Amino acid sequence: MKVIFVRHGQTGENVARRHQPGHTPLSITGRQQAVAAGLKLSTIGVTHMVASPLVRTLQTASLIANQIDLIPSIDHSLTELKRPQWLTGFTHRHWKSLLFYGLWYLGLVRTGESYAAIRTRITTARTNIEQLPSDSVVVVVSHAVFMSLFLAHVCSPRPFSPVSAVRTFIRLQQMHNTQMFEFTVSPGVGLCGWVRTEDLHLAQDLAL
Repeated sequence: MKVIFVRHGQTGENVARRHQPGHTPLSITGRQQAVAAGLKLSTIGVTHMVASPLVRTLQTASLIANQIDLIPSIDHSLTELKRPQWLTGFTHRHWKSLLFYGLWYLGLVRTGESYAAIRTRITTARTNIEQLPSDSVVVVVSHAVFMSLFLAHVCSPRPFSPVSAVRTFIRLQQMHNTQMFEFTVSPGVGLCGWVRTEDLHLAQDLAL
């Protein structure tokens, strides 16, 4: 099985680097990015497509699906990290954001989704994908934080060290809209059956 994770297209809040609500739509540039991503994916024989239920991911998935003649399915386990509503509108580098992430890592948050909860959700997302046919080529449309944490925990559900936490935060800050990550998935083989690959040459930046 091939699994390609795709971050959603650009939104206005992405440009401003702010926390955004679930109903934020794609910008014009974001729609163009999604179409370009779809054209790139149309050459690899995609058989299945799943997406987070938020507006920006569903719009991205729909525009990609138009290029590959598929109807995307919704998987709630792929949604973005659930943050407190009071963070909406603040930038990711604002002290309130940094405080939340610190408390989140330490397991001290009282609102939003805990670190333990999203690790459990990552396991659910992985299981859902693995239930598809073994010869599938799957496109998964999701979000920067979720994708970064999935990369970190798909083969290791244990909490990461403070150094790994910082590296993950830096990586998600650098993730471009419609950036893709490719896996070869063979459940029951090797450490966990998920291996990062670049066989399909999809890693190039599609940002416009």
